[in-house]
Amino acid sequence: MPLFRSSLLVLGVLSMLPMSLPAADAPIDPAKLEFFEKSVRPLLVKHCYKCHSSKAKELKGGLSLEHKQGWMKGGDTGPAIVPGKPDKSLLIKSVRYAELEMPPDGKLPAATIAVFEKWVAMGAPDPRINVAKKPATGRVIDFEKARRFWAFQLHKPHRAPQVRNESWPLDDIDRFILAGLEAQDISPNQDADKLTWLRRVTFDLTGLPPALDEIAAFQADESLQTFTTVVDRLLASPQFGQHWGRHWLDVARYADSNGSDFNETFFNAWRYRNYVVDAFNDDKPFDQFVREQLAGDLLPFESDEQRAEQLIATGFLMIGPKMLSERDKEKLSMDVVDEQIDSVGRAFMGLTLGCARCHEHKFDPIPTEDYYALAGIFRSTITLEGESQQYVSTWQSVDLPIEKQHASALAKHKQAKTKFESDIKAAKKNLKTAQEELARVDISGNGIIVDNTQAKLVGKWKDSKFSPHFYGKGYIHDDKTGKGQKSVTFVPNLPKAGRYEVRISYAGGGGRDKRVPVSIKHAGDTQQISVDQTKPAPINKLFKSLGTFRFEAGNSGSVTILTKGTTGHVIADAAQFIPADEAIAANRTQRAAITKARDSVNSLNQQIKQLQADLKKLDKHAPPPAPQAFAAREAKEIANCELRIRGEVHRHGPAIERGFLRICDAELGKVVNKEQSGRAELANWIARADHPLTSRVIVNRIWSYLLGEGIVRSIDNFGHLGQRATHPELLDTLAVNFVENGWSVKRMIRRIVLSRVYRLSSQHNKHAVSADSENRLLWRAHRKSLPAEAVRDSMLAVSGELDLTPAESPVKGLGRLAIDNSKQGSSGKSESTSRRSLYLPMIRNDLPAFLTVFDFTDPDVVTGKRPLTNVPSQALTLLNSPFVKQSALKMAERIIAASNDDVRRLERIYLTLLSRRPNDVECERAVAFVAEFLKNAETSADETDKHTMAWSQFIHAVMASTEFRMLN
Repeated sequence: MPLFRSSLLVLGVLSMLPMSLPAADAPIDPAKLEFFEKSVRPLLVKHCYKCHSSKAKELKGGLSLEHKQGWMKGGDTGPAIVPGKPDKSLLIKSVRYAELEMPPDGKLPAATIAVFEKWVAMGAPDPRINVAKKPATGRVIDFEKARRFWAFQLHKPHRAPQVRNESWPLDDIDRFILAGLEAQDISPNQDADKLTWLRRVTFDLTGLPPALDEIAAFQADESLQTFTTVVDRLLASPQFGQHWGRHWLDVARYADSNGSDFNETFFNAWRYRNYVVDAFNDDKPFDQFVREQLAGDLLPFESDEQRAEQLIATGFLMIGPKMLSERDKEKLSMDVVDEQIDSVGRAFMGLTLGCARCHEHKFDPIPTEDYYALAGIFRSTITLEGESQQYVSTWQSVDLPIEKQHASALAKHKQAKTKFESDIKAAKKNLKTAQEELARVDISGNGIIVDNTQAKLVGKWKDSKFSPHFYGKGYIHDDKTGKGQKSVTFVPNLPKAGRYEVRISYAGGGGRDKRVPVSIKHAGDTQQISVDQTKPAPINKLFKSLGTFRFEAGNSGSVTILTKGTTGHVIADAAQFIPADEAIAANRTQRAAITKARDSVNSLNQQIKQLQADLKKLDKHAPPPAPQAFAAREAKEIANCELRIRGEVHRHGPAIERGFLRICDAELGKVVNKEQSGRAELANWIARADHPLTSRVIVNRIWSYLLGEGIVRSIDNFGHLGQRATHPELLDTLAVNFVENGWSVKRMIRRIVLSRVYRLSSQHNKHAVSADSENRLLWRAHRKSLPAEAVRDSMLAVSGELDLTPAESPVKGLGRLAIDNSKQGSSGKSESTSRRSLYLPMIRNDLPAFLTVFDFTDPDVVTGKRPLTNVPSQALTLLNSPFVKQSALKMAERIIAASNDDVRRLERIYLTLLSRRPNDVECERAVAFVAEFLKNAETSADETDKHTMAWSQFIHAVMASTEFRMLN
């Protein structure tokens, strides 16, 4: 029998543990409608309304696509769309040209068709209700009326309401909550037990489970300050910033690569990641946090350290995905601006600003002019370099300020390196001259040379310089064609009759012919010689001697290279005729000159080799390079942006003065510095104390991370498509308090987690469920899934393997391409690290597999709240992942080493993994499980190994349980 039967045993133990997940709330998600407004409606207007709307002279086919009723009813051939089924929808078949061919003037681009397919697949969400019956006048926004909407009104504090149960509240937060419950005759749940609260708050503040010594200390502390002591300890922990920094990185769409079409590596993005972590650990005021991310390069500073920090912060604008291979650079620029505007709107103000790129926002009071007022600010900001390049655009990192000593060392190294490079360049130039001299003395002053450019050619010969060894400006070859019909004849004009040594020049090498016929016509005779051109010419790899022959004066003699009988390439370069009576003396003089020239060449080669070795040594001991940041900066040209008609990049309207959103201000802006982009003013405008959205949005996010749902459940959308606040007075009061307390995130978190509502148990209450099934009034604690990172980090922590050391770049060893999606770049990344998941490489299109299973964020978009799923792949991963099995094994080894008593081992397991002690039934079943395992284990197995595997299997089962990955 095998030593253990993992799947069956784990499933058996899982049956002992609570497995049911709570029913997921189903709030209205505006994302689909936003997709329609931003992506689908403009395409319908552009491609379909001409024939299928009230604007058409004749409604073609009886089909209107101007409103939902139109496509539902359909035209002469029936409904145009079957929601959720693209392949059965006539509209999709038509744009595919599968049945009808629409539009008739040409098939739409594949990307456009894909948008229609995605829309129909998601159920064809469409807010247009018979708009054809409405007047076709442009929308005029009444801002005064629009500002009556709750989110655009200035927040103000509210007096905490009176409650009947005065003994229950610990904070005014509790009074707001309890008042709502009492109004519905609902009683809040009892408090959760102390260990449940400890596990909840420890994970919520650090993303890690409480350690055994922390559990023991908390249980032993019976003072009134015990909860406060725990919270203050957790807020002071470096792990706080690592966990809460990850929350903001979701919002900032952080990644270590570009993704999209050209997945370029973001080598310096990690600096922004670490900036965020430090900001939360240092409790940087949130308004300053906002300003630095939008305009850190424009803010004043008191030190190089502060300057560097503020530059790094602007990585927020850089970190989004970009279509780097877009050849239409104007479109690329506007797409980058759109991504930045949309991200700024969602991240800081909870508004979907991107919808206004093509038309007036259909739901919120944001006109297109306001969108392009912001666009002018970001168009005047440098995000990409090389936008003028024909193919792939890129960016240039910004140098960070460094210490004077470091700067001096870098300057000294640069000077020395420049000197070496200059010396190497000069030596190579001298070497080239020496090599030319070596070639010259080998042939100059010796008779007469006839180059191929002076020869008589028969047939078509091909010019070449492929070989490095040739005379003159090049050589020729027969291209292995016209064999027997081509020849090259060299005819010298000899000054006197006599005997001459004859040489020919050719570039020897592979592919040449081994038996090239050469005919020598001399005085009174003709002689033919065969030359092997596969071998280099013996005289300086250039000439080969054919012998000495008698020639008459004048041009009666010749040397002819033939192609008859050859199969390889035949080379012809030059012929040399040296008088025999001068040959001996000439050769002696020539040899001396050659020796001198060759010595010079060898000396220069040695000099270059030594210089290169010295340069390599210099680089090996070079000071570290100046750090660089992935940061934005001002453009050279500051200008307003022209409105783009219907969002079409090349259809320019009037230029819109740079400014902000009128719905949040009586004026459009008018305070933008004409000499700068306007980002500094925009940052101050968003981060001002009386902005109606900024403090509300971040306080709502904090509440959501801690309580499981936001007071406004549509975390990133406070507009008309978002949900309304369940406790608007509480939200406003917290937002005002947040600003009054210096925009301190830690103080707000501390207040919430020490409230009574945070202590509630998550137990079911039949009466409360009947009155408030979605728990909007907070009569109980929401059960929350652990974030993906916490699942992984917890397993590392309990196994003793977690490395809490902060890390730098996770993509240092990668090439320009993070993953090889074009088969042309370097690729690969490593997840084999025991550091926190925060420090894993976040490669777009290739995120860490373990994290994606557990609802890790999509880094392409702003994500204030991750989607919650409960799918089979999660359970299968926990059952079969080698990482989970290894973590269980490591923990089992620690458990066995700590105690010989099974009951103590079991208690330690439950406290470590679940922060509670096992009950009697769980103890009985666990002991029985271990005994059964040992009974069925191989008899030859080592007893220690058998016990380790038995407890490892049990621990694995607990790790795979619902209770482990949920916070009660």
